[in-house]
Parts: sequence; C-alpha cells; structure tokens
Amino acid sequence: MSGETPPARIGRPDRFVIGIDGGGTQTRLAVADLDGHERLRQTGPAGLIDPRDPAAASATLIKVIRAAATAAGARLPATALCAGLAGSGAATLREEVRRGLEAAGVARRIAVVHDGEIALDGALGGRPGVLLAAGTGSVAYGRGEDGRTARCGGWGALAGDEGSAYAIGREALRAALRAADGRGPPTQLLAELTGVLGLEDPYEVPAWVGRASKADVAGLAPVVIRVAGAGDATANRILVEAAAELALHVETLLRRLGPWSGPVPVIFHGGLLAHTGLPESAMDRLRTGTVRVVSRPAEADAVTGAVRRALDLAR
Repeated sequence: MSGETPPARIGRPDRFVIGIDGGGTQTRLAVADLDGHERLRQTGPAGLIDPRDPAAASATLIKVIRAAATAAGARLPATALCAGLAGSGAATLREEVRRGLEAAGVARRIAVVHDGEIALDGALGGRPGVLLAAGTGSVAYGRGEDGRTARCGGWGALAGDEGSAYAIGREALRAALRAADGRGPPTQLLAELTGVLGLEDPYEVPAWVGRASKADVAGLAPVVIRVAGAGDATANRILVEAAAELALHVETLLRRLGPWSGPVPVIFHGGLLAHTGLPESAMDRLRTGTVRVVSRPAEADAVTGAVRRALDLAR
C-alpha cells in the first residue's frame, strides 16, 4: 500500500474507525479517531465486488485494513468500519463481504454499502441533494429533505450506464459502422476510431469489440468529444443524448424524493464529467424543469463519507 498522507498515531489504539472506498482500480482507506479526525490515508488494490467471487473482495480488504491499522499504531478490531464498494448493488453480495470482514475480526461493527452511497454522504455532508456520478459507468444518488434516499441507474454496461463514457464509446462504434454500411450519415468517427484502434478497415471492429473490456470501450469517449469539437454532427448528437440521459437520472430522483422547499444542490462527480461540457449541458436541461437546481462542488470525497458512516455506527 502507498501512503497518501503521513500516518499520525491514534491516541487510543483500541478506539478508532475505518472508512473505505473500494473502486474498480483502487481502494482508498482512512483511519480516524472517534472525534472524526483522520490519522491516516492509504491506497491499495481494487476493492470492488466480483459477483463470481465475493470472498476475493473480503480477502483484499482484510489485507488493506490490517496494513493500515499497523501503520496508524491502531489495534484491531476497530470500533466501527464502513466499506463502500463498487459492484455491491445486490444485498446478498454486500452481506457476504460483511460476513467475511466480521469473521476476520477487523471491526466490532461493520457496514458494507454501495460506493455511491458514501460518495453521496461525502459530497453533501448528509444534507439533501443529488450526486450524479459518470465515468466508465453512470449512477445517481439522492437524499430528500425528509431523509429518504434513492438511487437511479447504475445497472451496468449491458442493461444501463446511459450517458457514461462506455455508452458514448459504444454509440460511437455503432454510428461509425452504420456510416460504413451507408445506413447512417457520414461521420468522421469512422476514420478516427479505426485509426485510434489501429484497424485497417471497419470489418476489423467486431473482432476488437470481442476482445475489448468495458474500460476499453469507455476509452473511446475522448475521441467522440474531440470529433464533436471539430464540428461533426453525429459525434455532437451522441454527446447531446448522453447529457440528456444524465439529466434524466437527476430529474427522476428530484421527482421521487420531492417535495423540495428550495433549490436542490446537484453535484457532478466522475472522470467523464471533469473535463467535458456534459455537466453544463445537463444543467441546461435541468433548469427547464419544475424543480429549481443549483450546481455545487462536492464538500468532501467518498472516503470521508465512509468515515462519517463508521462514526455513526460507533455511537
């Protein structure tokens, strides 16, 4: 594991909490005292749940937790632990990972939740609003003024992920191949995508798709953004539709979690949204709705959200 911040020893080695954000590429973990002061942040291997082998996630997290506790001078079990993990949409998967952590004795009280929930807690500090996350995939979480929470999207590449980088890449491939057939309008996407992929002609695309991972397809989104910026109508349409899909995630939660007494904070999170015009396009659509919205930066990150949940468990 690599340290993000220098470790500071826990004053009471037997009284502390752990917050974990387990994603598809890495796990981020924080050790904090019972007053909420972080003493250590570290990163480790991917902590998402593979539905084919949920126990593997438990094993990875146990190693990360033990190493962090040692670095912080803390003595397991922790008072409480909250792990927000990617791929944990099914309650049965979350419970299997929780049981694995419990059997290892890493904490007295343990909660395993979806990573979007801790991102929501960190971003809004427990207050009402909506968090829209879009990177390789897409999902939105919201909290109403009465404390109710809800999720929209996050159904995965085959059934969902509308508006995500994966969806943009997939639609670009479709548009390029339709253009190759003559079923769709000409688009510069055809030449750009085959060039980026190092393919001689469009007939090699199906073989590439067969080998490609979800991340590979999502990696084509920057090509679409670049081609749209050059004035390509098809690429621009794909981005307009993606922004509409992302806005629909938020609109749905606004409807489900209302009524609202004032403007609702909307926070955009994720790699796809960081350097594109998609948040602005989505907000333009949201401002035409009946619920007033305001775009705001996140108050804190998902690890902080996990620590806050762990502190609630400890009380």
